[in-house]
Amino acid sequence: MIWFLRDIDLLSTLLRAANLSFEALLLGGIVYLSAVARPARASAQVEFFCLGGIRWAALALALAELVTVILSSASLLGDSDQNFRDLITTNFFVAGLSAALLAALVWICTQVKSRKGVAAMIPLSLLLVAARVSTSHALARMDHRWLLALATAAHHLGTAAWIGAMPFLLVSLGQAERVEEARAMARRYSSMALLSVATLVLAGVYLAWFYIGTWNGLYGTSYGILLLAKIYLLLIMILMGAGNWWVVRRLNTNPQPLLTRLRRFAEAEIGLGFTAILAAAAMSSQTPAVDIPDHVSLQVIAARMHPEVPRMKSPAASQLTPATSIETAVREAEFKATGASDATDKQWSEYNHHWAGLIVLLAGLLALLSRLPGMRWARFWPLSFAGLSIFILLRADPECWPLGPRPFWASFSAPDVLQHRAAALLILCFAAFECAVQAGKLRARWAAMIFPAMCALGAAVLLTHTHGPDMTEDLLASLSHTPIALLGATAGWARWLELRLPPSRASRIAGYVWPLFLSAAGLVLLNYRET
Repeated sequence: MIWFLRDIDLLSTLLRAANLSFEALLLGGIVYLSAVARPARASAQVEFFCLGGIRWAALALALAELVTVILSSASLLGDSDQNFRDLITTNFFVAGLSAALLAALVWICTQVKSRKGVAAMIPLSLLLVAARVSTSHALARMDHRWLLALATAAHHLGTAAWIGAMPFLLVSLGQAERVEEARAMARRYSSMALLSVATLVLAGVYLAWFYIGTWNGLYGTSYGILLLAKIYLLLIMILMGAGNWWVVRRLNTNPQPLLTRLRRFAEAEIGLGFTAILAAAAMSSQTPAVDIPDHVSLQVIAARMHPEVPRMKSPAASQLTPATSIETAVREAEFKATGASDATDKQWSEYNHHWAGLIVLLAGLLALLSRLPGMRWARFWPLSFAGLSIFILLRADPECWPLGPRPFWASFSAPDVLQHRAAALLILCFAAFECAVQAGKLRARWAAMIFPAMCALGAAVLLTHTHGPDMTEDLLASLSHTPIALLGATAGWARWLELRLPPSRASRIAGYVWPLFLSAAGLVLLNYRET
């Protein structure tokens, strides 16, 4: 079923994201238990939850590492003449199995009902970081290898103690038996987070300075664009963290509502944090900018990205590249990358993107209008996404029914077609679902959370999207798709905050922020170009 995923690079990126996420949760849980929960004299219930969270994170990391090793080994043996004896001496094999073993040992430590079990987790976690860093860009370099390795390890630990520990704080605040207990844990975590952010930023600056090399490498390579995406997410999280720090300092005055606000902002901060981890996983699959001899110049970027009138006239389907048989399409999707598109194909794609952008812009503007007096009719803005779903079904695959010769049902076996139609179905279901929420027919709290969750998740996955082997085209496409991903993630988590926060000034601001960011994503789509 490799063809179903179409691109082994996407699978590898998602596996790296899973490994980084489970690593952050595992290390973050250990740090939180050791430096926050126990010194704050947290209840037995909180400690039990922390151990349970560490246990599941350790198990998930061990399994993810094993899956990564197995798939990487299969890919290597299938593409080369190496045998199993050669394989077991490779760095990724040894490091992956070591990380899985260390995670399993941490899992065993969580079963020990004494302080010795927690104490044993600390050296095991440091060894785990060393195993994970051994497969990073740092150890592949000839110069400054150990300084880069130390900075990478510090970056991992800072991420874990901030983002990885935050879910443990979130649940601990809800399970605390006394307000004083919750206040003590929040304050200890706040101090730890300040140190963690400083460590993460300092290590990140050093790594960026070494791996990027020049300003042109920051905006002229896909590696640099993903770094800018991480910086954007980091700044948003720091802004939210500063608000949480202010809340923690006021917990003595009115603790219960402030703790509720703290937990709600922590939910959004966790989501943005793991989106940044996904961007980091995508970065690890890219060649560092300093190793790329020819960066895309600012003139080339400006020529492609300067605003133009959107393409609202489509080429005829008969002008497109003639469709191959469905059997050939599946075979090519399995064994080779997508072929190059001619000018007409690119115009077709631009037309599709521009109409999609117009629909997203309309949805954002209607959602904004629905907040004004006398504009309640605009609350049915999700219906515009139903139009987008039909548009994708009809236009995304012109070689298939109803525009092309490939039959409707048989064409499901082509990876791109299956993905497009699955997306169309999900969007249609979402539109119907959200309309029911907006009309008040579906009143369950969880129902209202579907839109922000899907928006944030879809935007995060877009960060992993690659656009072919040509570095220049990959970068130019990333300059359109990455801002859409960041705007979508911001819109999704702003909507989440509007729904989750108690009625207040903050929730009202979030209610105006997310439609604006959704509209901005539509504007970026309207300027999408491939020519």
